[in-house]
Amino acid sequence: MLWIFIGILLLTFILNEVLFRYAGKNLTYHTTVDKKVVEIGEEIRLTPVVENRKFISVPFLRVDEYYNKALSIEVNSYSLFLLPFQRVKRTYHVHGRKRGVWYIEEASLKIGDFLGFHQIYKEIPLKIPVVVLPEKRPLKEILLPYAGLYGPFSVKRWIIDDPLMIRGIREYTGSESQRHVHWPSSLKHDRLMVKQFDFTAEKSALVYLNLESARPFWQDPDVDAVEQSIVLARSVMEELTKEKIPFGFSSNGYNPAGRKRGYYYPPGLSRENLRKYNEILGKLGNVISMTLEEGLKALSRNRNAYQTFILVTPKILPEYIRPLKEFSRSFGKTVVIVSDPVNLEKLPRSMEVYKGVNLVGNADS
Repeated sequence: MLWIFIGILLLTFILNEVLFRYAGKNLTYHTTVDKKVVEIGEEIRLTPVVENRKFISVPFLRVDEYYNKALSIEVNSYSLFLLPFQRVKRTYHVHGRKRGVWYIEEASLKIGDFLGFHQIYKEIPLKIPVVVLPEKRPLKEILLPYAGLYGPFSVKRWIIDDPLMIRGIREYTGSESQRHVHWPSSLKHDRLMVKQFDFTAEKSALVYLNLESARPFWQDPDVDAVEQSIVLARSVMEELTKEKIPFGFSSNGYNPAGRKRGYYYPPGLSRENLRKYNEILGKLGNVISMTLEEGLKALSRNRNAYQTFILVTPKILPEYIRPLKEFSRSFGKTVVIVSDPVNLEKLPRSMEVYKGVNLVGNADS
C-alpha cells in the first residue's frame, strides 16, 4: 500500500514537472480596444485574449494588465486554468480621466504549476495608445469679452460685417453698397467716402493655439492655463464648424510627426477636419516647437489664405505685445482669447479680446 502511495506521489511530481516545463510554450496573449479616440469619461472596451495552442494544459496562469494612471484602472488582474487548445476572451471597461495620450502599457503573465513549487514570468509589451480629447464645452459658457463692449457673443461677428460697429472711414471704390456711404465725410472731402466696418465680409479664419505660458517654456509653465487654452481652442473650432464658417488650424505645439515645426492646416470646412484637429488637441503636451513670435512670422507669409486670425493663448507675455501689434497692423482682423487675463490692457484696441471663464482652476470662474 505504501508503494502504491509513493508511486502515485512520484507520478504526480513527474506530471507537475512536465506540465510546468511546457506550460509557457505556444501560449499567446493579446488585447484590443474598441476605440482609440474618446471623450473624457467615455467608456473604452478592452478585450484581452489568452490562447493555449498545445495538447498540454496550463495549470495556473495569472494575468496582470497595466494601464496608464490617467485611466480609471491602473492594474487589472485575473487567474485562469487553460485546457488544451482553449481560448479565453474577456471584456473590461475603462475610461480616461483627463486629456492626453495614454497607453495600455503591458501585461505580465505568471505561469505556475498546480503544486505551487515553480513559477515563471512573461512580460508582454502592449503600448496601445488611447487619445482622450479635451473637454467639450459650449463656447458661450466659457468666454467673456475682456472689455465687455462687444455685445452678444457670436463667432459670426468675428467674420461677417457688423453694420453697428464702424472702424473708420475710407474712400469709395465702386464695389461697396450705397447704403454704406458716409455722407457727412463725403461732403467734407468732396468725394464719396464709405464706412469701414470692424469685421471683414470674407468668411474664413485661422485658429492659432499658442502653448507657451512662460519664458523659457520649460521653466515653471502654467499647466492649468495651457489646459484651459486647449479647451477654449476646441470650443472655438466646434462653434465655427456649427456656424459653417471655413477655418484652418495652427499651433506651435511640438509635432512629433516628420520635420514640421508645429502644425498648420489651411482653411476648410468639414467634420473630418474638426475630428483631426480635436485629435491633435488631445495629443498636445507642454512642449513647444517655436515661440509665438516665430509662429507669427511664419503665418505672415500665408496671410492671404484667411481673413480673421483667432489667437488662443494661455496668457499674454510681455514679449508678445510688440509682435502682436505689428502682426495686427499688417494683417487686419485679430481676435485674442486668453485663459489668464494678464497684460491685456497693453494690446491695441483694434484687437477684439476675450477671456476664458468657468474653467477649472481659472481665477475668474
